[in-house]
Amino acid sequence: MRQHFKRGIALLFIASSISLNAQTMHKVRVINQDTGEPIIGAIIKGPKGVQAVTDEEGYFTVNNNDDQVLSISYVGFKPQNIKAQSLQNQSTISLIPGADLQEVLVTASISSARSQKALGSKVDHIDLSNLSKESHTNSLSDILDGKVGGVQMYQSNGKVGMPIRFNMRSGATMSMERDPIIYVDGVKFNNTHVSDINSSQDALSALNDLTIDDIASIDVIKGPSAAASYGAEAANGVIIITTKRGKTNNLENKKADILVKMTLGASTLARKYDQFVNNDALNNFFQTGWQKSLYTSVSKAFQGNQSLFFSYNLNDIAGIVPGNKDQRHSAKLAYDLRSNRFTLGATASYIHGNISLPQTAMGRYDAIWNMMINQTPWPYIEESAWRAQSWIYNNDRFIGNLRLSYILPGDVKLESLFGVDVNHTEGTYRLPYGYLLGNNSEGAKSISNRRNSNLNWDIKASRKFHLADKLDLTATLLSQIVQQKEDMNSISASHFRSDVDNIAAATERTVTESTFEQRTWGLYGEAFLNYDNRLFINAGLRRDASNLIGSNVASIYYPSMSVSYNLKNQKFRLAYGESGRLPYPTDARTSYVMDGVSAYGPIVHPQYKGNPNIKPERMREIEFGSDWTIKNNHTLSLTLYAQYTTDAIIYEDLLSSDGWIGSMPNNVGKVRGYGLELNYNGTLWRQGDRHSLDVYANLNYQTNKVTNTGGRDITNYPNVIKEGYPVYAFYYHTVDGPSFNRDGSYNTKVGAIESSDYAYLGKPFPAVNGAFGFNLKLFKNFTLGTKWNYALGASIYNQSFYNVSGLGDNLKKRNDQLQALANATVGTPEYNQIADELAKSARFRANYIEKADFLRLSTLYLGYDLSTLARKWTQNVVNGMRFSFAIQNVFVITNYPGADPQVESNGGTRRQRGIGSLSRDITNAPHPRTYTATLSFTL
Repeated sequence: MRQHFKRGIALLFIASSISLNAQTMHKVRVINQDTGEPIIGAIIKGPKGVQAVTDEEGYFTVNNNDDQVLSISYVGFKPQNIKAQSLQNQSTISLIPGADLQEVLVTASISSARSQKALGSKVDHIDLSNLSKESHTNSLSDILDGKVGGVQMYQSNGKVGMPIRFNMRSGATMSMERDPIIYVDGVKFNNTHVSDINSSQDALSALNDLTIDDIASIDVIKGPSAAASYGAEAANGVIIITTKRGKTNNLENKKADILVKMTLGASTLARKYDQFVNNDALNNFFQTGWQKSLYTSVSKAFQGNQSLFFSYNLNDIAGIVPGNKDQRHSAKLAYDLRSNRFTLGATASYIHGNISLPQTAMGRYDAIWNMMINQTPWPYIEESAWRAQSWIYNNDRFIGNLRLSYILPGDVKLESLFGVDVNHTEGTYRLPYGYLLGNNSEGAKSISNRRNSNLNWDIKASRKFHLADKLDLTATLLSQIVQQKEDMNSISASHFRSDVDNIAAATERTVTESTFEQRTWGLYGEAFLNYDNRLFINAGLRRDASNLIGSNVASIYYPSMSVSYNLKNQKFRLAYGESGRLPYPTDARTSYVMDGVSAYGPIVHPQYKGNPNIKPERMREIEFGSDWTIKNNHTLSLTLYAQYTTDAIIYEDLLSSDGWIGSMPNNVGKVRGYGLELNYNGTLWRQGDRHSLDVYANLNYQTNKVTNTGGRDITNYPNVIKEGYPVYAFYYHTVDGPSFNRDGSYNTKVGAIESSDYAYLGKPFPAVNGAFGFNLKLFKNFTLGTKWNYALGASIYNQSFYNVSGLGDNLKKRNDQLQALANATVGTPEYNQIADELAKSARFRANYIEKADFLRLSTLYLGYDLSTLARKWTQNVVNGMRFSFAIQNVFVITNYPGADPQVESNGGTRRQRGIGSLSRDITNAPHPRTYTATLSFTL
């Protein structure tokens, strides 16, 4: 009996132990704090080593009774330490993305997002979640210029809505297509600029359609070593924009996250004109441009791992040029669903804009020209006639995507993304009846209708293989189909019979039509090797086929390879890649145009002669760099790169005797470029969470040289592409000295004697540029920050002053010299010295290719966090509140005498043969100084 009792006690003890052990084993899920997505493969370590690895749904099992501290980590996330016993009442662990500089997740290639530590090339990541809180900005250039090493970007003109000029690294290309590819949430963004009713200098920028406050982060890929996976259009780099989405770390019974942001601002003329005899006309012409903005967003989580995000934005911005205005409404909806092996994401954005873009440059009937050229303003058109004209664009745009993902048996992850960007722009120009323009006082009207669309469909399959202890391989295969279409038609009419501008009532009408379609199919394969989360090797190959390539060229291949090796506080990286620039639409195929009708049928004559052997321009890049983390508060990055461009397209003139006019493209050009990028970020001072001083600085050096032009110079003077010189170098006759009459008096008609030979006079790209700044936090709530931009070594062809010096009489320097000459005696040293100064201000191109070095205080902002007071005043209805005041373009120190050292007569993309021009200041509107006050609060 006693023995049976003992056996019963033992069985009861064993059962209790089993029951107790079962109760202490607990399943916990590891998720991404920002997105709520499960983290697959997170490592859970204890004192004895690895305890568990999260499964395909993000779960691991832990013993709650075990009194040990667990470390949960995953590449690209901040590790978290937690006691096992504390997990008894906790079902999820949220890891924060981005532990330090190397752990920030970036878009490494078209196939994946990876930690910075895994990249063999330098890809810059900008998190806008904090940046947008500090100050208000209206453009992408304000955000990226100076924040990204090796990239210079700015608006080409000071009016609202103008194109952005990009200088990416060494700019080793002869093509005028200098813009990078832009992707928004995986959708290939149509970055074509519109100038249907304006000159090309006053084009409308498509980048205005991006709602800045909707952007969560931006990744900038600067060259082929990183951009090779994007294929035949990526030699200028790639900008990856990720917008905000709904968060899932708030429970369903919690209220939605609501953000409201309100901004009021004003723009004024930053630099007063003082270069002319009559400065008042110009200075008084510019106005104060008022602006207001409202942004609101709502984020909500639902049962079943669903989230929803909605935003609305209103911008009403007036420029400093009378009539220049941008009124824009935009709305965005994002939905996400995560369910075990399946995920779905969808985004839809709609933008409607009404933009007024008055013409101010490049013509005798433009505003700034009429006030700058003569001491008596408006010599070619009455001011009332200019102000009566209107240039209006109505713009509607839809951007949407659908992203699906499913993990197949065998852990093969299959993903598909379909993206669409559809844009419809209607332009209307009016000259009312009764206002004189040239010899027309009977009115004029132009109407344009443009439809642009981008479609891209990506399908990707990937699988991770565990090859050995600490050794993993991820294989990816991706197919991408891209279609870009553009249809434009316009009609111009003039000379109406009365004050009625119906097109049918005009006595003169001109109709224009054009169409363009690009189709590209890319196939990309990638192998990514990870050893011990320390050594990373990536190899990829992309094959592209496009209708813009010659019919005799089957397809193009672009290889890439990178290596990254990480020590405790240092990373070494090496990358090589190749990419391209597609030919222009008229390069591959011969075209004809109908020119009337004869008794025998239509009359057709040659238009463009295509080349069936034409290939994309190819750029090879090798990049080496190292990143250091010093005491966790300082990071330093050094990058060296070399670029080698081949197959650059050169347009060779055709003989009219052969029946052709114009030129034919050939792949004969070569350019070499190289550069250095140095970046620093650090915290110089910190006292808890109350006080801190963070600083940043970057320095970029870049240069290039043309090595082959097929034995000929390609000119658009003073710009030239010539062997041995930088691309688009300024190259022209120099001024040897003044011209004298026989009696020794200065010959004002001739002005100067030019050299017979040409000489190198400068280049349009800076040799050195960069930015620096700081962010100071005091007493936890107050912030003060600055951003300074600088550039050295660039020149600008000041065509504005060149024209005024010879065609007008308003250039103060020259008028003062002529007055001094009149008071001097002919033949004296004083007279000859003044004559020499007059020769250097005469209307010769070499005199007006001028240095454009500058140091600009680009941004100054103040901010104060009112969250504590807001919660108290509203009884926690308002969770956070912040007020900020910012000034953009505070002042500039420069040796350039023109309107602004960062101007461009031809910013943005173009599709035409020839080299065009770079860095010409043709009566550009200067960049304004902008003041904005912003109040934002969260509910």
